[in-house]
Amino acid sequence: MRKFLFYYFLSLLVLSSCHSEEDLMIEDFESGSFENWTTEGEAFGQAPAQGSLAGEQEVVGFAGKYLANSFHNGDDSRGTLTSKPFRIERDFINFLIGGGTSSDTYIELLIGEQSIYKTHSPVESETLQLMSWDVKAYRDQQAVLRIVDNQRGSWGHILIDAIEQSNQYKSNLMENYTLTYDISQKYLLLPIEDNAPETKVQLLVDGKQVGVPMDIRLAKTHIQYWLPIPVAHYQGKKVSLIFSQAKKGDMGISQIKLSDTFDYTYNETYRPSFHFSPEYGWMNDPNGMVYHNGEYHLFYQYNPFGARWGNMHWGHAISEDLVHWNHLPVAISPDGLGAIFSGSAVVDKDNTAGFGKNAIIAFYTSAGEQQAQSIAYSLDNGRTFTKYNHNPVIANPNIQDFRDPKVFWYAPEKKWIMSLATSQTITFYASKNLKQWEKLSEFGENIGAHTGVWECPDLFPLSYKGETKWILFVSINPGGPNGGNATQYFIGNFDGTTFTPDPLPYPLWIDYGRDNYAGVTWSNIPESDGRRIFLGWMNNWDYGNMVPTQNFRSAMTLPRELRLADNGEHLVVASFPIKEIGEEKDYKAIIMNKLSSDYTFPISADFYNNGYVVSFTVKLNGLKGFRFALQNGKGEKIMYHFDTEEKTFIVDRSKSGLTDFSSNFAEPLIKAPLTPKDHYTIHLWVDKASTEAFINGGEVVQTNIVFPTEPYNQLWFDLRGNATVSVENITLYKIKN
Repeated sequence: MRKFLFYYFLSLLVLSSCHSEEDLMIEDFESGSFENWTTEGEAFGQAPAQGSLAGEQEVVGFAGKYLANSFHNGDDSRGTLTSKPFRIERDFINFLIGGGTSSDTYIELLIGEQSIYKTHSPVESETLQLMSWDVKAYRDQQAVLRIVDNQRGSWGHILIDAIEQSNQYKSNLMENYTLTYDISQKYLLLPIEDNAPETKVQLLVDGKQVGVPMDIRLAKTHIQYWLPIPVAHYQGKKVSLIFSQAKKGDMGISQIKLSDTFDYTYNETYRPSFHFSPEYGWMNDPNGMVYHNGEYHLFYQYNPFGARWGNMHWGHAISEDLVHWNHLPVAISPDGLGAIFSGSAVVDKDNTAGFGKNAIIAFYTSAGEQQAQSIAYSLDNGRTFTKYNHNPVIANPNIQDFRDPKVFWYAPEKKWIMSLATSQTITFYASKNLKQWEKLSEFGENIGAHTGVWECPDLFPLSYKGETKWILFVSINPGGPNGGNATQYFIGNFDGTTFTPDPLPYPLWIDYGRDNYAGVTWSNIPESDGRRIFLGWMNNWDYGNMVPTQNFRSAMTLPRELRLADNGEHLVVASFPIKEIGEEKDYKAIIMNKLSSDYTFPISADFYNNGYVVSFTVKLNGLKGFRFALQNGKGEKIMYHFDTEEKTFIVDRSKSGLTDFSSNFAEPLIKAPLTPKDHYTIHLWVDKASTEAFINGGEVVQTNIVFPTEPYNQLWFDLRGNATVSVENITLYKIKN
């Protein structure tokens, strides 16, 4: 017994001694020099910083007078600090960290050539936070620290201070925190808060990684909505979630749960009635639009893990009429080559690629460290896709913006043509088998708008008076005619190698409103149909992540048929909603044939609850201007103004409803060029959160989203003092749902 007590008290003494070991400071930078570090590059300067540097926000939360700060010469500077070797003598390493969240700004622990930990700031902040590493397994080994800034641009810097060894885990942040579940239900439900910082989450099934880590905004202070991880096909297995960084006591971590149901509010206030929107999550560019076996396929940029941009997958929906849509599971997910950016799809009728006759082949940008072009194929009408084993099919030629492949079959030379956005130009490639591609030519220098990145090209023919003209769409962000993003186009000729534009007053825009971007056209439309059908993303990067919806963000424009028209001055690409959605001929005019005084026309709930169209013809009879508005009883309105003297069609949404979610949503006035004519026919398609205005069959178009706090239930004509103006053939009709 005495012997037992002796060893018992001896073990307590050893344990007490171990835990009483004092902390060891590795580096606090209080010497005012980097004498214990090797410095490379310019980012960290020649010595530690005393707080903030020139041009930087106030830095707080560091210890003492000095810290390592890589903001020397701004965010674009790069550099590395490497410590002298030291021996690990305690169970934990604690340190203060701040700056950017990029994977290229980090502090790293190295033992030999092995990277043990690599940590970046958990949030973008100039306030340093305490982090800890568990290094018990590496006691008595030699280690080195590296502090790295290899990031350019916004938040391209790192802040580090007070690096110590300790037997206490002092941070409330946990690295690689793991939760494991025995799967017996259909979903793992994640609580989301849009303004919470992103956390990388890796899915494991029976200890094996599935997919790549996703950036998820787990709730910190309150739960805005829930999003699912489908796990039904892992029944009876163990599923783990590994969080790159988690905070002790976080609501998001504690509230994750298994469930057999996933319920969400589909019919929230601004959910459109007749525009396509995702069931939940974020959506932007339309992708892979192809017709096959009686179905229109719409793929789209999609984040299934939040209602803000990120984690780009290809979402998927199908329709037989372009009006009624069925949602399908995610089609293509991120992989080791990167996120899945925009692209297109074709039907390989002759099996040129060797994947199978009539395979649907998708072309997309793999957005890893460098953007490159990849392919995937489907043999079951788009329900599942297999990625090509030898992706990418076009490697990056050292261009930062190298993306959005749009492919079509060029029958005269029996080859495939790809249009690809290459920084400030469009590059054309050719292929016989969809796998090997040859560069043909480049278009875009010194023509069109160039104030933003060129994206989402589409090259296709349209007929005008018996002549074939080729149209090239190029989206640009920023640099649109009214701020933010927009889609410009060029009219000309294509000979299988080179696109040659006609001499027109470029830039020309398919839509002058603020909210039509990245639009492209469907491929493989039957020749018996003969239409060229276009669809765009109905939002703007100026404010897209902030619009006041919740479970989802963004909708698509109406599908539109494209045609060439003469606006009285030159050729334009006109667009107008497809006939499947409804036409006036299906309805009766419900108001007098002429109107020549100030008038407010009421719109009943039977119309505005599910969306409506109003059309009329305005004859100015020599007058220089005319105004009308959609409005509600709260005084919220979107105003339309024709000014033939200034040759502009103006939309004003400054009082349209909710506007304060973004400083640049309501202003400035949204303008489009207007050719003076003796009359204008106007069609307004009005949904719960959008207005699409088509002038003279779509020769001029403005698409603008709006967020009225109650529906627009009045059409107001301002004819005061304009006795010569007449408004005729006013028609109000419902959308086919």
